[in-house]
Amino acid sequence: MGSNDDLNPHKRDVTSHKPIVKTFHDDIGVLNQLQKLASEGVPKTALHVFAHDVESTDEVVGAGGTLKGLGELVAERYNERGDELRNRFQRYGFDSDEIEKFESDLDNGAILLVIDDPDLRADYKGNRRAP
Repeated sequence: MGSNDDLNPHKRDVTSHKPIVKTFHDDIGVLNQLQKLASEGVPKTALHVFAHDVESTDEVVGAGGTLKGLGELVAERYNERGDELRNRFQRYGFDSDEIEKFESDLDNGAILLVIDDPDLRADYKGNRRAP
């Protein structure tokens, strides 16, 4: 039941400095997306997972998680809240409205996947560059 809708309502320009943010409503959806990205050669250093929900945090963020191999697929997993979370998203370049949306989604049980690599933005949008 995972979804990979863009959380940013504005059309993305591949020259944007902001990472791509995808939202999911279950741990299997995010895990499938991470495995797909890994199979496409996206480095784990470009992938970051955020979750607030206790169950999602346990499964995805790693507080005793059971999703085998997740740590091998992502650089970081976060369960931050409040100022820590806002500061982290500000460092990614998001504005306060975007951050508020991310916080709301997380508070409602969503799992966020942040793809933070400028070289991958065109690739991820389906415009694979030749090697």
